[in-house]
Amino acid sequence: MFMKVLIIASLCVSATLQYTPFAACKAGAPPSELRVEGCTKSPCVFSRGQDVIAEWDFKVVANTENLRPVVLVKAFGMEVDYSLPEQNACNSLINGKCPLNEGESVTYALQMPISPKYPKIRVHLKFSLVDDKDNIHACFEMDAKIVK
Repeated sequence: MFMKVLIIASLCVSATLQYTPFAACKAGAPPSELRVEGCTKSPCVFSRGQDVIAEWDFKVVANTENLRPVVLVKAFGMEVDYSLPEQNACNSLINGKCPLNEGESVTYALQMPISPKYPKIRVHLKFSLVDDKDNIHACFEMDAKIVK
């Protein structure tokens, strides 16, 4: 009986850990895994007035004291910076803390608000984690659709 419960529990856990498709950036290493809540295919659907919740696993490319998130949003042929509420990515690490050592495996947790005022459009997003020496520790791109 215990084995049946253990097997069912492990299946439930693996079902919640769905990976999200992404493209590697031209510069910077891609994350080893990306998980965006509610998104298992492209484009991801983001609802206005809600937060995007995501995690990605990556390896630190150089010793660093700090990390900052850089988010670029492309729509209508224009690219703009998207400023996240938490600009110190070290505060959003799940397993690990700054300072970080080269080769260390860590997970970053993103919480990105989608304003209720944003238009309902398709966007292309580029996420990077960058240190004060401009080393790109993780970078990926993905498509999303903003909905009601």
